[in-house]
Amino acid sequence: MKENIAELKLEIDTLHREIDSLQGKIETLSQKRSSFQVNVSFPRDNTPEVLAEFRKKNTEEAAKWQVEIQEINQSLKASEAQLNHKKTTLEEKKSRLQWLELQQQVYEGGRNLQEQVQKVNEKANQLEAEIQTLKQIYQQFNPLYCEWVQNQVKIVKFKAKTIPYVYIKDNGFELDNKEIK
Repeated sequence: MKENIAELKLEIDTLHREIDSLQGKIETLSQKRSSFQVNVSFPRDNTPEVLAEFRKKNTEEAAKWQVEIQEINQSLKASEAQLNHKKTTLEEKKSRLQWLELQQQVYEGGRNLQEQVQKVNEKANQLEAEIQTLKQIYQQFNPLYCEWVQNQVKIVKFKAKTIPYVYIKDNGFELDNKEIK
């Protein structure tokens, strides 16, 4: 079986057209069989020779009719077998296509999830770096400010001890907190 989704879709479309064609053929053959006629012309003369000829023609026509009906039945049987095979193949390919599309969605979803985890962690690392910068500025500025106001104060209180961070675990990811250094 093909592993390419586009090729599989093309095969499925082709099978749909083939199935439609076979169903049309079966319908035509069924109509032909059910509307089959034998024309019988009764003789005007009832002489033994004419009646014998009449019976002979009827027997020949019935034999031809029997052969034609058998041919139609054989064609119907072969077409129905082909149709059933195509339907089975179609269902298998549809199932395979659904599986491949699901597999592709899972792959893309996993890739998107990993990209987002990376973005979250990059932002967390940037935030941590900005907090460190804030602490450095505070450590330089606060003594000057205290000297200026002539009082010991803390103009920035650092209560937050953690930031959100995504950790990779055995069975996936875990959004948790990372301690600020």
